[in-house]
Amino acid sequence: MTTPLWRGSALATLFKQNDFSTDITGISIDTRTLQPGDLFIALSDIRDGHDFVKQAVEAGAAAVMVHRDVEVEIPQLRVQDTLDGLWQLGRGARKRFKGKVVALTGSSGKTTLRHWFEHILAGIGPCHASVGSLNNHWGVPLSLARMPQHAEFAILEVGTNHPGEITPLSHLVAPHVSILLNVLPAHIGNFSGIDALTKEKLSIADGLNDGGKFVVPFHLKDQTPWSDCLTFGADGANVTTETWAANTGTQLKVSLNDQDYDGFLPFHGSERVESASALVAALAALDVDLSRALPRLSDLPLPAGRGNLHLIKGVVIVDDSYNANPGSMGMSLRSFSRQQAKRKFAFLGEMLELGDDAGRYHQEMADEASGIDQVFSFGDGFSASSFVSPREHFAAVEDFPIEHFAAGLQEGDAILIKGSNKVFWLKDFVGRLISETERHSSSSSEST
Repeated sequence: MTTPLWRGSALATLFKQNDFSTDITGISIDTRTLQPGDLFIALSDIRDGHDFVKQAVEAGAAAVMVHRDVEVEIPQLRVQDTLDGLWQLGRGARKRFKGKVVALTGSSGKTTLRHWFEHILAGIGPCHASVGSLNNHWGVPLSLARMPQHAEFAILEVGTNHPGEITPLSHLVAPHVSILLNVLPAHIGNFSGIDALTKEKLSIADGLNDGGKFVVPFHLKDQTPWSDCLTFGADGANVTTETWAANTGTQLKVSLNDQDYDGFLPFHGSERVESASALVAALAALDVDLSRALPRLSDLPLPAGRGNLHLIKGVVIVDDSYNANPGSMGMSLRSFSRQQAKRKFAFLGEMLELGDDAGRYHQEMADEASGIDQVFSFGDGFSASSFVSPREHFAAVEDFPIEHFAAGLQEGDAILIKGSNKVFWLKDFVGRLISETERHSSSSSEST
């Protein structure tokens, strides 16, 4: 029998609705993914969830949360506003939770770091974490509402695209450890500049519990009023890292307050090393035994599109296509430039939400690509950029002759794909490139 996520009696108390007694096994805001036994919350955002209540019932919802009349035969939680009701449910979940809570933000790499936390902590105790990109004003309370009461750890991702978004979310999460991974020009369109974005990201510490710790890049520690910080990312930080490149990844020596630990990352890239440093600092802040945790670095997962390596008959494809901002693209290009290869090809997609400085940021990336043998750029953002390397520009990936390109690849070639989500990721460009490369590699093998 499935253990209820929420007892009906707890919901009755939380919402002061004494006639509610239905146990709930999950929380849903989307009838397409709703599971039998879920509470369906009829949010009114782009589409009004009240219009889908009957579909929720048909999908097996045990109850619904609504703020206007609906005619259904299952129990209802009536609230003034369903978004406020979701926040109330999130607050209730946080209040009853006795484990350690981590709030995580950053401009790039936070989803990967969240996956790493899950991987490391799963070997220590039950861990709840955000799924997908549930990191905004409704995603964070939804992640909290889904948090099992008896987990030992919870990792909540928090994002922002406008000033003032993070502080209330940080107070809602009430973390024991807050992490700011980095601040890069991403989603900056609604901010006056990088300083305003930095201030917003630093507010992830605003809701810290008494005695909580703030894991923050070394160069930003003087910009936060929080006194109990663990720093990373530079000499002089609490966590420092030495690295040695290996064929299958990166060998690490991590130093935390003069105590050394050895580790291994199964991938390359300075961005990944910096994320690992933040991870070590946060694990220490959680009082996790590092000698027990760090061996698990060697089999860390890397979510699709975040720098995954594909080796096809001697051709290396670096799939970093999930998203991009100037900071992450710059790091990807620098790491790729250091990679050994016969020829290097970079597929660069435009970066979105950069505001008035978009042209400057795209030109900076064009300059970073100077060590690449051939660049293919895509989208309006790069249309006016001047490249030192040979460059061909395309309005969209659909215009690129992918079959012709794959047919000309040679053993020893390396390819980097990096751009905003909509350029490559949503078009499955990497999947098609891999398929064409495999097909032409097979044809070449058969003809020799």
